[in-house]
Amino acid sequence: MLKITGLFAAALLATAPVAFAHSMKHPAPMWRSTQLIGTPVYNTQHQKIGTIAEVLVSPNGHETEAVLAVGSFVGGKKDVAVPLDHLKLAGTTMAMAHATKTDLMAMAPYQIGQSGG
Repeated sequence: MLKITGLFAAALLATAPVAFAHSMKHPAPMWRSTQLIGTPVYNTQHQKIGTIAEVLVSPNGHETEAVLAVGSFVGGKKDVAVPLDHLKLAGTTMAMAHATKTDLMAMAPYQIGQSGG
């Protein structure tokens, strides 16, 4: 009996990585975080509103944010954090519908060490 249970456990463990790997398949190509850094972000009016400076992931992995560098030399620059799911892939850039540079500049600045970062 003990030998059969041991064999069953070994067989179960041997198939577990295969089952886990199968569940990790994605229908579309995914971007690496290193590809996102430096990617320009545009709105639906095709205006550049910022650039991805960092990607943040919470310790539990459920919350993700993108830190966007926004502003201009004349008007000042700052970083703001937005939920990563507010950005959508648009070719080789990212899109954030209905946002403007003014909207992002009105947000509180993101600083390292804030909750979520």
